[in-house]
Amino acid sequence: MNLPRPRHPNLRLRTAWPAPHAVLVTARGDLDSATAGDLAALLSDRLWATPERLVVDLSEVDFLGVAGVRVLLHAALQADQAGTELLVVTGTNPMVRRALQVTGADRRLALADQRPAPAPA
Repeated sequence: MNLPRPRHPNLRLRTAWPAPHAVLVTARGDLDSATAGDLAALLSDRLWATPERLVVDLSEVDFLGVAGVRVLLHAALQADQAGTELLVVTGTNPMVRRALQVTGADRRLALADQRPAPAPA
């Protein structure tokens, strides 16, 4: 029997479908080694549906550790293989921007300051 993974109270994840071909994943809280697996599983599930665009909104993340950055980079590879555009929204969050810059992930991920408007179907 497969039991659901325990959810971490330090990270809240939400999924929305702003358009039939687009998925929005919003994260709030800490994205670190204890919580990165939850985001990885969610992104993998959403990419399995092969949307045209997957937006990951990190603008309300309080902490972004290396494990979280690794999840984003892996999701970018999965998205590329599936033909899905992956966009990471940082907002004006200096913590997230700095973590992506220090690790060099800002050169490998498509970043935006705000969520894009949903394109018509």
